[in-house]
Amino acid sequence: MALEDIFRALEEQADSDIGAMLADAQEGAEAIVERARSEADAARDTRVADAERDAVARNSQSLNSARLDARKRVANVKECVVSEVFAEAASALAEMRKRPDYDKMFRGLADEALSGVDGAFEVLVDPADVDLAKKVLAEKGLIAEVKPGLSTVGGLIVATNNGSVLRRNTFEERLKKLRGLAQADVAEIVFA
Repeated sequence: MALEDIFRALEEQADSDIGAMLADAQEGAEAIVERARSEADAARDTRVADAERDAVARNSQSLNSARLDARKRVANVKECVVSEVFAEAASALAEMRKRPDYDKMFRGLADEALSGVDGAFEVLVDPADVDLAKKVLAEKGLIAEVKPGLSTVGGLIVATNNGSVLRRNTFEERLKKLRGLAQADVAEIVFA
């Protein structure tokens, strides 16, 4: 029996060792599974966060692009309307010579263009204004050649120093300057 007891004791010891090994293995397996779950959760959270950031960035980019496109369209519409306003003003200028106060306006333009002119000069005007220009120069006691080589709806150009210095004082030049200065104001008035 002693041998049987030894085998039984060995068997019990083996069963006990096997149970302990299985318990350790089970515990290790559970730790591995828990660590894998934790790593998987962290990886998933990182991917979700990355995906959210990418989606927000794409949405922001799309929104900014749409806003920029809308601003460009609005600016284009405003530019077209402002251009129409100034085109209408240019058309209205074509009728300036027919106004009864055109002589007075021409004199004002001539006064500005001739102010401070020293030495020899010549005056360029539209053929329709040659006589008026000569009359204005005579009234001012100025002597200059009046050349009808300008195509304008009104006004004059004073050339000094053999044409190297020009003083442009025509309605078209004034409108051009006004457009540069008042374009934003006109757009604000039209679109207010």
